[in-house]
Amino acid sequence: ALEGLEAVGISDATKRINLYAHEFSGGMRQRVMIAMALITKPELLIADEPTTALDVTIQAQILELIKKMQRELGMAVIFVTHDLGVVSGLCDRVQVMYAGRIVETADTRALFYTPRHPYTLALQRSIPSLQPKGAELYTIRGMPPDLSKPLPGCPFAPRCEFAVEKCSTHPVMLDEVTFGHAHACWRVRLGEI
Repeated sequence: ALEGLEAVGISDATKRINLYAHEFSGGMRQRVMIAMALITKPELLIADEPTTALDVTIQAQILELIKKMQRELGMAVIFVTHDLGVVSGLCDRVQVMYAGRIVETADTRALFYTPRHPYTLALQRSIPSLQPKGAELYTIRGMPPDLSKPLPGCPFAPRCEFAVEKCSTHPVMLDEVTFGHAHACWRVRLGEI
């Protein structure tokens, strides 16, 4: 356990191992969680929002730690995050999900340079640093769907500025547009947007 704490950058692990959680900073708590997850040397690490509520300096350290451990252990990592900056700088492939469904999947470069699904486009448009200074921030209209009710068509249709009736009523599956890049949008598939 001590070497696991030291491996994730917790100095003086022999003294700190007996501390309570509230005696650690947010970044230190995250390092302890990573050490716990890696103790069995897994082939796959699922990191669900690993940098939430951390300042950018600590966030960068945690991401670098995960990359380092990934290289050393030869494991795959799945990042679950809403932070597109983390995605663009860290991931090889991306799956964009909306309401529990994958609406687009591609390698990171293709996803950021040639997004296909309207939800992916809307996510990118809502990044504050990409907005002109002083301009009103872009927001995705409407509310997420109630997942306790069936969604017969595209789950994003009620919020999509490009949706037509078919989008809400007909199920749409992922369609590969180029090798390794797939989306689930009727209108894009038909070349209408």
